[in-house]
Amino acid sequence: LAAACAFAVVLGGAALSGRQTGGSATDEIVHTFGLVAYAAETDEMRQPKESKIVFDYGSGVDDPEKGFYSGCLFKVTGEHIKTVSATIDRGAVYRTKTVKDTSADRDEWVRTMHQGTNPELDGADTVMVWGNGVEGAEQMYADLCWKLDNGFTDAYDPDASYGLWLPSQPETTDDDLQDSWHKAVDGFEGAKLNVTVTFTDGSEQMQSMTLHTGKLGVEYKDDMSGPSLTGEVLTDEQAAAEGYIYGVYADIE
Repeated sequence: LAAACAFAVVLGGAALSGRQTGGSATDEIVHTFGLVAYAAETDEMRQPKESKIVFDYGSGVDDPEKGFYSGCLFKVTGEHIKTVSATIDRGAVYRTKTVKDTSADRDEWVRTMHQGTNPELDGADTVMVWGNGVEGAEQMYADLCWKLDNGFTDAYDPDASYGLWLPSQPETTDDDLQDSWHKAVDGFEGAKLNVTVTFTDGSEQMQSMTLHTGKLGVEYKDDMSGPSLTGEVLTDEQAAAEGYIYGVYADIE
């Protein structure tokens, strides 16, 4: 499966307070953080509607041996953040970064990425190479992914992004591509993701969401572009009349 669910959304956090040193007893520092869902190929952002987040579709990889790196990516945003940790009760979280080909030989760069000999790989568990631009002269990129232990703690990096991982679905002879995609996506149904940050003053804050799968509304902005998500979760009747993409959304708790 190549299609996946890179998504774009901003979550605001409830405020946490800590005493400001050197000030009056009533002075406080208010800390908040957000989860910015991130589509590496487009940098598109989509805000939640009525406490629901609709995750965009995008690029990922389903490897029978390494698992389903979904392409559902998010970043943590905020100020005075020291560490980031996350837990999920189904699957795992992976860290990812995108590197750009700056070499003099594009084909050689792509070859070394696929063969695992490029020093930029830095021990990545999987790599997804892609390009933008005119065929034959694309600017090439590689998404590098590291699968993390549940409950990992990372030093905060505003450029770091994280994604959602599941074990790969076993292949069967009677699966068509659509059925295979639905089965892969449905693995996220009911999963709960908790993201916790520690601020430089020692205070902590957590945000939670519960993942779901369903039929997501789309629109066509012009004749040249593909479908774009509207941010709506559709009923079966709406989906039959309007068209849809089957994907992942979440309820913010």
